[in-house]
Amino acid sequence: MYFHRETNLDAVRAILTNPKIYPMMGDDFVPPREEFIPNDHPEIRYIIARNADYRRIGLFTLIPQNKICWEIHVAMLPKAPAFERWSAARQLIDWLRANTECQRLTASVPANNKPAIHYGVQGLGMYICGRQERAFQKNGKLEDLVILGRSLREQKEETPCQVSSPA
Repeated sequence: MYFHRETNLDAVRAILTNPKIYPMMGDDFVPPREEFIPNDHPEIRYIIARNADYRRIGLFTLIPQNKICWEIHVAMLPKAPAFERWSAARQLIDWLRANTECQRLTASVPANNKPAIHYGVQGLGMYICGRQERAFQKNGKLEDLVILGRSLREQKEETPCQVSSPA
């Protein structure tokens, strides 16, 4: 598996506006597919995953919340074989450790997007940390957001996210 930072926003747009990806990507307020423009902020990392034949598997968008905690969004190409999509998730963690200052990943996933939650937990090794109630609107319906997180520390075992009350 190969990973590289993509700076060509046309290549990023081509993946994100794939007809099978774009409807799952946002809420009721995203623009029509033909009007979508990827964010070109210099801190955002668009990481393309490629297989051994250098064919694109998908895109990981990483948005730093600060120097060590980054939000992740995943867009795997539907034509990529399932084993390659899963392999990309598992190998991304080591790539991030070696190539970035990221030490923690987070994600906010609509509760009704079970495949994305499954990919985050089983593929990326994230834990369910919490829930934002009625924080996302899709098809006119308010949905909860499931908050996922994981440390990128090299420890074998990690304590799952803890919800605690303020001291």
